Amino acid sequence: MVVDRTANRQTCGPSWLRSTSDFGKVMAMAGSSLVDDSSWEQQLNKMAEQLKEFLDKNGKEKDPMKSASIFHEMGLLYKEQSKQDDSITKKLSLIRSAALLNASMTRQPGNEQFKQSLKHFCSDLLKTAGAKILDADLLKFGQEVKEMAENMRKENNESLQKVKNIPYDVTLNEQKELEADKIASIKTIQAQITENYKNMMKFVSNECDKIMGNPPCKYSITGMGSLARCEITPYSDFEHIILLEEGAQEKDNYPQVLEYFRWFSVVFQTIIINLQETIIPSVAIPSFKHVTKPGEKEFFDAFTKRGISFDGLMPHACKLPLGRMERTKKKPWTTELIKPVNEMLTYLDKDEDLKNGYRISDVLMSNCQVYGDEQIHQQFSEGVRNVLQSDQPSHHERLMQQLNEDLTNFDAYNSLKSLHTDSKCNIKRLVYRTSTLFISALGRLNSIDDGSSFAIIDQLSNNNIIDDETAHLLSYAIAVSCQVRLKVYMEKESQDDYVGEEQLYDILDNKVFANLMDTVGDRSMVDYFAIAYNLQNVIRNKDDLSNLRFNITLIPYDKFRTLRLLELHDRIISEWESYSQEQPLNTSEDELWIRYYVVVAYYKMHQYKESLLMLEWLEKRDIEDHWLKVAVICDKASCLYDLDRFQEALQFIGRVNAEVSHLNLPDSDKYPLRGNLVLTSAQCQYALKKYQLAIDQFMEASEYLARVDQRDVPWKEINRANCFYNIGLCLYYLGDYDAAINEVEKSLQYLDQHNGPVDEKCSCYSLLGRCHLERDEYDKALKCFQTELDLRLQFVPNEKQDSDEDIKFARSNIKICQNSLTPWYAKIICCCRNKYEHVYIMT
Repeated sequence: MVVDRTANRQTCGPSWLRSTSDFGKVMAMAGSSLVDDSSWEQQLNKMAEQLKEFLDKNGKEKDPMKSASIFHEMGLLYKEQSKQDDSITKKLSLIRSAALLNASMTRQPGNEQFKQSLKHFCSDLLKTAGAKILDADLLKFGQEVKEMAENMRKENNESLQKVKNIPYDVTLNEQKELEADKIASIKTIQAQITENYKNMMKFVSNECDKIMGNPPCKYSITGMGSLARCEITPYSDFEHIILLEEGAQEKDNYPQVLEYFRWFSVVFQTIIINLQETIIPSVAIPSFKHVTKPGEKEFFDAFTKRGISFDGLMPHACKLPLGRMERTKKKPWTTELIKPVNEMLTYLDKDEDLKNGYRISDVLMSNCQVYGDEQIHQQFSEGVRNVLQSDQPSHHERLMQQLNEDLTNFDAYNSLKSLHTDSKCNIKRLVYRTSTLFISALGRLNSIDDGSSFAIIDQLSNNNIIDDETAHLLSYAIAVSCQVRLKVYMEKESQDDYVGEEQLYDILDNKVFANLMDTVGDRSMVDYFAIAYNLQNVIRNKDDLSNLRFNITLIPYDKFRTLRLLELHDRIISEWESYSQEQPLNTSEDELWIRYYVVVAYYKMHQYKESLLMLEWLEKRDIEDHWLKVAVICDKASCLYDLDRFQEALQFIGRVNAEVSHLNLPDSDKYPLRGNLVLTSAQCQYALKKYQLAIDQFMEASEYLARVDQRDVPWKEINRANCFYNIGLCLYYLGDYDAAINEVEKSLQYLDQHNGPVDEKCSCYSLLGRCHLERDEYDKALKCFQTELDLRLQFVPNEKQDSDEDIKFARSNIKICQNSLTPWYAKIICCCRNKYEHVYIMT
């Protein structure tokens, strides 16, 4: 029950009809005037320039305590600027002022000046909005909602802890029971969060209703997005619209009606901002973009814990009642999401002028009642249902176009494959959307208007579009995707979608997979991607989706392929040991690929002999798949190299090169094959100390890699960087230090441009330092070794730094340079090092 807090408040009648810009005396209270003869924009840009001094290279604050004062000044300036703004920009300026003043408070919570500024802002906002209750405490309301949110999060965390991971060593029946339990648990958790979230928004809406006075017409606050899909999290944005009763647009006072609800929305957003969970970039401060030069990172608020807020003011967002209020060169239009029912329904038929990075028609399709007149929402829902059930070609074409875009942008296989070289992954893109987007599409294709993924799956099953097993698998995938998102947010106490590290240290020791699977367990992640991949394939390969009937069954190939993509190599080997004993030998395409995944697992676990044996078995088979044929050839050459069988590897590569022309491979296979074979040959020549031959072949490999399609090998530029490094390494051993420096610097340039692993950058700086030592350039060598050391120290835990061999060598080299040793002694030290450490060739 909502408590009436209007008693004993000061009121001034239905003042929402008035227009006032009396902001009081905040500027005097701030201690000095921020206004001079220059323009507002110039002053804001100047403050943004000042903020840049407190940011690191990634646009994040070095010391939030220092940047707090800048945010405070900018907040006051936006507040003062709003006096001069027109009706539309006035509201934007006030929203930005609220966000900036709250940002200063979160960074210096004990600063009394900041507290008073925020308090006076809220008071003056109510006057400007023409509120009925002028002494309403917007800060108190924000704190009450914050307490409600914390209780919700505590309850959610306790519920999540009870959802156990599913182990591998269970029977099939036990597995199904555990999966069903997880589905039921996640459904219950999501329903609880949805109910709690709606109650918070009802509370804020009710307070805004009282503050602004009697509304001029009936209305409904309608939720969208994950709230409408019953997949909201305790840290999600509130995407919503305001529906007005039909006929409101025909009244003489319609402009005043709109103005009432616009200010209603500003007050609503201010209360939400007062939770202090709104990151500054979400209010789209133009100055931050204007002062950012090409190549620089724009300011990013890494300090504020992103939680419950309104959808942002960025051009690609704006899913809020005020809508898109600012025009840009590329998108010179505005939208407003405060409209009578029938006018809002017209958005469902529009497309090109409303494409803000999303189609607003798609967003409006999923909706739910939050506050206000339920009948108005029912009228809107009925209109949406009629559109879903209509046979208009435009709706079907738009849906199919969006579906094709989603199949490209959220391809489960390619997204997972790219994690092999990514230092971080976005779990919302990788896990959540790779399933929910396509379940939603299936719902719309079958005129199912319930936004919940679970409800859509149930309805698909009831309509015999899918069988019971497929319904179970899809529901399980949705449960896992929701669980992952909830756990990541709860652990970070923020709406932070990323897991992993800021940057890769060693490309062979990628922590993304481990972090990803820690959330819900190995088995659930394997099954999730196997299901999502199959679901997407069904949709991708069906010509006619209007009469789609399909079933999904997971087969061993699905499991092994996903285990490979998740780099669970030990699990592949153990699964293979039991699988190979139970299954009769066959040479189907799926079976050949399974064996190849085992090859890779043995190789990654440094079991090169076992890997080679299976490769030789595959080599004798009649493989039709070009990709598999190429992979077998390349990996056999690599195995021979890693077994130190360099001459055999060279002989094999020579024989294969002679046969490549007969393979009739497309270019997409030819260039990677040639590049990998030449690269392995170059590595063998290096190992045999045939440095000039190695240089020639590394150069040839780089030329082949340059012609590889970026989509086929996303890390091809990093491989090219390795070629340049290895050329430099060979030149170093040939004594051509000038040429070596040029090649290594080229390698560093490529690694920097393509976010290459830090470990490889360290090798480059180490080799550069050694080249400069040989040239007796101690100052340059010192700089290189110091950079190497600094990079290594960032990624090696403190307790391991003293025992790390690479760090020891970097420190010893620094000491050599600092002591300005004579050249002959420096060379002796380098030679001594070579007894214990060789410079690793990059592979």
